[in-house]
Formats: sequence, C-alpha cells, structure tokens
Amino acid sequence: MSSDDLTEPRLSDRKVSILEAAAALFAKHGYAGVSIRDLAREIHTTPAALYHHFPDKDAIYAAALRHVFSDRAKALETVVKGDDAPDVTLERLIVWLTQQFSDNPVVARLVQRELLAGDRDRLRLLTEDVMAAPFREIERLMHRLAPTRDASLSAASIIALVMGYVQLTPVLEVLIGERNTQQRLRDFAAHTKDMVLRGLLAQPQPGVHI
Repeated sequence: MSSDDLTEPRLSDRKVSILEAAAALFAKHGYAGVSIRDLAREIHTTPAALYHHFPDKDAIYAAALRHVFSDRAKALETVVKGDDAPDVTLERLIVWLTQQFSDNPVVARLVQRELLAGDRDRLRLLTEDVMAAPFREIERLMHRLAPTRDASLSAASIIALVMGYVQLTPVLEVLIGERNTQQRLRDFAAHTKDMVLRGLLAQPQPGVHI
C-alpha cells in the first residue's frame, strides 16, 4: 500500500472541513465578501494549502454548494419513492423541502444571497445543484394531479410559497405567536397542497379566468 493510499482518508476529511467552512462563510458574507485568505484564516491554514485542493475560489464555491446539498439530494429519492397517491407524496415533499431550508440556514442563506446578487453563472450552479431535483419532482407530481394545467408554473408556485414561508418564519412567530415546530411544518405543507390543488382543480366560472 502506498503512502498516498494511507493519506487519502485524511485528505477527504480535510476537504470536508474546507467545504463546510466555505459554505458557512459564503452564506454569511456572500461570494464577493469571502476571499481565499478569509477561508484559510477560518480553518487555520494557508492560501497555498487551499490551492493544493482547489484551483480557485469558484471551484471551492461550487464544491461547497454540492457538498451541503449532497445528502439532501439522496434523501429526496426516499421522499418521493413508493406507491402513495400523488397528493400524499406531494404533501410529504413539501414538508421535506420546507425542512431543508428551515433546518439548514446555510442552504437558505446561500439561496437568498445568490438571488439578491443576481450573478447568472452562480445562479445557474445553484439551480442545477440545489433546486432542480425538487422542482422536477414537484413538476412530475403536478402533471399527474392536474394534467391540463401548467405543471412547471405549479411547481414554481409551490417552491415560492415554501421559500417565502421559511423567510417569514421570524415574522410569523411574532404575528401568530407560534414557533416553527414539526407540527407547524406539517400544517403548512397540508395547507399549501390543499390551496394549490383547489386552485388548479376549480372549475372556472363564466367570465372568470383562472
């Protein structure tokens, strides 16, 4: 066994620590507000040591984004598999998606910062690595539930409701006096599913466009 084989687990652990620290810094300060030197200082190493693992800041950002969502992407497969009715799966998926943002502030802040920054390349990366999989699953379910309606628009509406709810949680705690408990998440998911499906499946009235 070579010395490289012996050191590979240590290098993998080191990369994990780099990526977790990088994700937290990018979430807190934004892409432009974090330098290689800042990251090196955070994990008590040198910029040269970081360049040993990654060619530049863009590569670190991309890898950090994939890292923080990698386990969640695997969990999504469990959420949507099975033979449940599509409305049951949709509600479970809304609960899961809401939890991803409410329980993982780093992910939520990364999304918020990139939406505000508006950098097209980073938004594309964020979309492909974080948002695409849940969006496609919701889109697929909505096509089954309301085949004559625009499934993409329905999926976008549900994700917008989820992100809005998570961002407004501190305000809602003041307005309605309840904390964001697991039961509250389930209530929100059921409410969102029912509201969307009632709107999609409602029969249009004469002279009214739905």
